[in-house]
Amino acid sequence: MVSEFALQVRDRVKDLINIDEGNCGTCHRVLREISEQGGYASCWERPDGIRSKIYDDNGNVVGEGEGITWPPAILFAMVEGGFFTPEVEQELVQSLQCIIDMEKVADIYGYGRVVTPVAAAYKEVWKEGGHVEIRRNNWGIEVVFYDADGNELAVGPISYCPTCGTAAALPRYPELAERIKAQLQGVHNTGRDKYEREIETRFMYKRGRVYVEIFENNDRIGRSMACCIAYTAVKAEIKAGISGPKWGALFKEYCRVCPVKLCRNAKSDTGRAGNLIISDLEQKDMDTDVSINTYVTAQVRRDKEIMGQGIGTVCAFSSLLNAAARSIKLRSELGDSREIVEE
Repeated sequence: MVSEFALQVRDRVKDLINIDEGNCGTCHRVLREISEQGGYASCWERPDGIRSKIYDDNGNVVGEGEGITWPPAILFAMVEGGFFTPEVEQELVQSLQCIIDMEKVADIYGYGRVVTPVAAAYKEVWKEGGHVEIRRNNWGIEVVFYDADGNELAVGPISYCPTCGTAAALPRYPELAERIKAQLQGVHNTGRDKYEREIETRFMYKRGRVYVEIFENNDRIGRSMACCIAYTAVKAEIKAGISGPKWGALFKEYCRVCPVKLCRNAKSDTGRAGNLIISDLEQKDMDTDVSINTYVTAQVRRDKEIMGQGIGTVCAFSSLLNAAARSIKLRSELGDSREIVEE
């Protein structure tokens, strides 16, 4: 039975929900409303991924879900909790197909951590002369691995975002999946640490930005504000001393050079803006490839002409925003979307 809290949130957001904002933008929009009504989302790492719960303003659980990492798990909990109309709910379920491959994704690395295996996948595919393309499909993102001759090696299921989509595509390219699994044997896994310590990660909005708190034994050990669910969670882990110093240095430098300033201005979120941009680019016959060179890098091209390139942190959406803000060609092509990327 759908809770009164979920129905109240549904009523407030139903006319604002827009497929153009994708799974990621939609999740952030609903989380913002849940927070404004006094609720929040919580996640716990597990060997096979992430478990999530939505709490109302009285501390009652009003939705539960699972996913390969935090954001899709939260969105799935929203779907299960009845925060969407039946029509939108059905479409979102179809756009979260990455849940089907959850155990296979976890077998490669596990505990809800996807950035490490995804970065390894990008490096391997590009090293062999291929490339990785991201594209919109319904409410979600689809990732395709290509070989050096432009042949499809694997097409992932419709997923929450580019990073989730890449992780979900890996099991559909078994040879690469096994290679990366072997590479990551013995590599430190922060998600496993959190699982063993029974750490809870809470997500909400505060002053227009995503706000994350990390709790261990009911004590808050870390918190952060930033421009998206995943980015903020990693920053909170850094402040809690859970993640290593490498991540801290990368994030600090990225925020310093970021031309978009979504977090500072609290005017949008990375997922919403990224989905709008990639949709506009595809309508103008442009494709987006993703690689990694210290940072996740998005390269937008029309045929063989490079229209723009940008860097991001844990997701290609931040890279797209960076590219759109820095490239004169892209800013010109985006036209009406320019307000998304201007300070």
